[in-house]
Amino acid sequence: MNNYLRTATKADMDLLFEWANDPQVRKKSFSTQKISYEEHKKWFEDLLKDKKRKQYIYMVDGKAIGQARVGLDKGTAEISYSICAAKRGLGFGRSLLRMVCLQAKQDFPEILKFIGEVKPENEVSQKAFLSAGFQAKKYTYEALAEKIVSKIYWGGVKFSINSRSCTAFGRMVEGAASIRQAG
Repeated sequence: MNNYLRTATKADMDLLFEWANDPQVRKKSFSTQKISYEEHKKWFEDLLKDKKRKQYIYMVDGKAIGQARVGLDKGTAEISYSICAAKRGLGFGRSLLRMVCLQAKQDFPEILKFIGEVKPENEVSQKAFLSAGFQAKKYTYEALAEKIVSKIYWGGVKFSINSRSCTAFGRMVEGAASIRQAG
């Protein structure tokens, strides 16, 4: 399986709009109201210009199956993510969260901590954050950037991180630190 992150482009606006308005995504979001296209378009255009936020598209075998967004505030990166309806419940949330931590640390070296806010009834996302190495802090999930990045070990044939994507072939396993970055 070939899975990687890529930075979102203007061409992803409609796909992200569709995913954002998925009924299950709206139900699990803190803001449950449907999003208008005009509202989404303005938000997305602002996001692409913002130097402290980054939108990623999660690709598996050449197909977009999820998204993650990172917003940076004074060393803390807040992660928001979703997986498309057809691929939910297959373990992609954990994989996506791990990959976005690695890529975001590359894109924003000043990150000291990652957080993800999850509604109490969203048990699937709670489990994804926990299995990705985050610790529960009430309904916020946190991980020190250096700690989580150093805990992630990629097995398999190839691993690379660059400013455009994070690519991994093979499976992810917990193990010895193979990646270290200065904080």
